[in-house]
Amino acid sequence: MDTQPTFQKRAFRIDEFAHRNSISRAQVYLELKAGRLNARKVGSATLITIEDESAWLAALPAMNPSAA
Repeated sequence: MDTQPTFQKRAFRIDEFAHRNSISRAQVYLELKAGRLNARKVGSATLITIEDESAWLAALPAMNPSAA
């Protein structure tokens, strides 16, 4: 029986965030520079919290069906 507690990761490095959201690292940096995505610094690590990820996703514009 596994007695180790399970946990949900609460913050992601740039590479992890890009992979999770199917975008490039370059696009992550563009989103940060534009102020549409927030990040935190811990030493040299740049972290994006799960809350900031959710807010960013919710703020993305809906696709126009006629443009598809």
